[in-house]
Amino acid sequence: MSEETKRVLVWSGWLRLSHALIALSTLLLLATGELISQSPMLASNAADIHNYVAGFLAIGLLIRIVLMFIGQPNERIGNLIPKAIELPPIVEMLRFYALLGKAPLPRWYAQNPLWKPIYLAFYLVLMMQVITGLFIQEGGLLLGFYPPSLHIFWAMALLIFTLFHLFCVIWHDYKGGGSDVSAMINGLRSFTIDQPAPLEKGEQPITFKPLKSPYSKK
Repeated sequence: MSEETKRVLVWSGWLRLSHALIALSTLLLLATGELISQSPMLASNAADIHNYVAGFLAIGLLIRIVLMFIGQPNERIGNLIPKAIELPPIVEMLRFYALLGKAPLPRWYAQNPLWKPIYLAFYLVLMMQVITGLFIQEGGLLLGFYPPSLHIFWAMALLIFTLFHLFCVIWHDYKGGGSDVSAMINGLRSFTIDQPAPLEKGEQPITFKPLKSPYSKK
């Protein structure tokens, strides 16, 4: 068997734009949020940047939500919900993690099947952060909860997710060669396709004929 690598456009420009806005703004928001709470001298300037960058996060999140309903098939919300047919690769993915990458990495087209519900939860948390951030500015309670406490709690969850996500994406790209990292820049993922080995000179192709039943008519 020989292998052929094909580059396929998986992510649209709008998806990549939303990912860039969400990713970059999340990193800046986590950094400035830490300065607000830990550095009194820089808290005021950090808060101004934090509020400004939050607008870019909201724009990126809005684009992503729209794509969940009118985007490409692999960008819609239904594709973020694992299906029964994806159970085997999910188990293989868990085995890959459990064995620290010594097990084969399963293949997927767009999203990693194990990470689909995690991505969906990530978007829900981002929505929660935008809402609690607005309530911090306005004051008051949110459904009986203190918005700053909710905001800080989910910010820590986002920090853990972000670090783990960055590590895993680079790890997957290294082990699988699917160009996961560059795909979020140019939209193209790499797929390895197994091809039949070429026949040697004079070699006849193998054909299979069904056996005749002893009860079949001659």
